[in-house]
Amino acid sequence: MVLDKGAVLLVDELDSSLHPTLAAEVVRIFRGAKANPRNAQLIFATHDATLLGSEVLDRPLGRDQVWITIKSRSGATELYPVTATHPKDGENLERGYLHNRYGGVPRVSAGEIARELSWQEEKATA
Repeated sequence: MVLDKGAVLLVDELDSSLHPTLAAEVVRIFRGAKANPRNAQLIFATHDATLLGSEVLDRPLGRDQVWITIKSRSGATELYPVTATHPKDGENLERGYLHNRYGGVPRVSAGEIARELSWQEEKATA
């Protein structure tokens, strides 16, 4: 087991099959000295912004543990720590992320996809 050996566990989409509360508990296990005495590491990708928040899940991640990815128009992915955006001490990272303060949020306005699909359908039937 990863915790017994002090190994690294890589997980893509930690939140894909777990309730946010359970995902937060997995993160807490790796952060706790008693459960993780050999300093195993958990590296994961997620779209679950609640793991950043402080109000619902008691912020299971520290701001120095959060990295953001953005995809450029050319398709290249850039990775940088959220600390590079200089969040304030105690800042609600969940809210800041969802308001695109740190980047990494898709550039889609409300209703944009539905309008595009409707326009494509009209074009196809014209």
